Amino acid sequence: MNLSEARKHKGISQEKLSRAINVSLKHYQNIEHGITTPTVTIALHICELLDIDPREVNEWKDRREPS
Repeated sequence: MNLSEARKHKGISQEKLSRAINVSLKHYQNIEHGITTPTVTIALHICELLDIDPREVNEWKDRREPS
């Protein structure tokens, strides 16, 4: 699941969500685009607001090659 899809499904703007989790809009946009990984606290807060499982967020999945 992508954060942007989940957010749009809930009808929440990036700006409104960034305010709700107390980060700048740019920081939230970086999280949503997978540029920045949020802290656990922020990640859980995002998931709570969007009613999603944090283990299912594509932007946070490990992209390293398995060893």
